[in-house]
Amino acid sequence: MIPFHGHQSPRCRSTIRFGKLVTACGVCLAALACTASPTGTSSTKNIPDDLRAFVAPSDTLLAYKFADLYGDATTAAVIIIRHKTSEKSDYDFDNNPCDLMVLRRKNGKLVEVDHSTKAVDCTYNDVARNAPAMSLNDNLSASPANIVYVNQKDKGGSSFQFSWSKDKSTWYLQRATASNPAGNSVATVGAAYPTDFAWTPMSSVDPDAIAEILENQGKTTE
Repeated sequence: MIPFHGHQSPRCRSTIRFGKLVTACGVCLAALACTASPTGTSSTKNIPDDLRAFVAPSDTLLAYKFADLYGDATTAAVIIIRHKTSEKSDYDFDNNPCDLMVLRRKNGKLVEVDHSTKAVDCTYNDVARNAPAMSLNDNLSASPANIVYVNQKDKGGSSFQFSWSKDKSTWYLQRATASNPAGNSVATVGAAYPTDFAWTPMSSVDPDAIAEILENQGKTTE
């Protein structure tokens, strides 16, 4: 836990806690803004037909990538949606308004097969929380058996890399990283399965638990 002194709003305190992701790099994320306001929703005319069923009128489509994720010569997709924000989602990560969804084509139609409600931080990260429609597309990459999302922040960032397990028919966390400026360079710490953490399905990813692991990784490299 990063030392905390003085009065702060609940969201600021949570932001400092979430800053454990880069504690190992010796950088506190308390400098991030502690206020945010909801942004506009996506225009349906800009959403591909295959994806419209997954985006409610009050949602914002922040990113999508089509790819042959399963190596079966069919087009699947990864999408990031920000649902309507609320006062609670402003400080409670269990109410994080953003979803990363994995879609697979079945009987010619895309259906949701996996998701993470915490891989894309729209609670503590104001960059994503206030991002306009489709402005996070460069942060998302998708290729056969591989999905990567980068949580870009005002300073530094973190990433989650997911891989497809054909044997278990599920997506799982393969690698996580955190980075921040350190003088004239960038300090990065990473952890990977199975060396540094146990099997973690995409839907079970817990950034706080990963933060602890990355913090320990950073200590061993100092």
